Amino acid sequence: MVMGLVMLIYLALERARRASWGRVMTAIRENETAAAAAGKNVEAFRLENFVLGAALMGLAGALLAQYLKQIDPQVSDPLTATFLVWVMLIAGGSANNRGAVFGAVLLWTIWSGSEIVSQRILTTLSSDSIGLLTITEAGEWSIRFAYLRIFLIGLILQFILQKRPQGILPEVRPKPHLRLRGSEAPAANKGE
Repeated sequence: MVMGLVMLIYLALERARRASWGRVMTAIRENETAAAAAGKNVEAFRLENFVLGAALMGLAGALLAQYLKQIDPQVSDPLTATFLVWVMLIAGGSANNRGAVFGAVLLWTIWSGSEIVSQRILTTLSSDSIGLLTITEAGEWSIRFAYLRIFLIGLILQFILQKRPQGILPEVRPKPHLRLRGSEAPAANKGE
């Protein structure tokens, strides 16, 4: 159900981005003064964008509550609720939906995979057959691995910001459509 909703929302947002509403939102993002000078009501468009974002966040919160069966202040960890989501958007490529989805999948895979690997290492090292770590030492190493996971995400963010500041999948703007009358072709500037 969640994957279906995500796909439906993605397709609707892509359609809105390609429509005149999306072009106006891009113009406001790039140069608010120029958009206002072109006669666009910047405040109304910002309010529409805010309401749309709030509705999508409300839907995501409802799906999270349905998954967890409860919501309380302890459910949300600031690390995963803010920092990790922020890194996902930057890594994937801000200002486009493909980048947001790709960044979320990539970073969540790395985040979850590193947790699984660290737990397997701790389980192996503290098992009865190997016995290298006591229960207390395993707890200390578990905390160290948690910090290493955060460091890994920060390192990935730093690498992406240096090598690909637009993100892994940067925004691709649709080319404007040229309308030609009849069979006219644009004249080439030969000899000028």
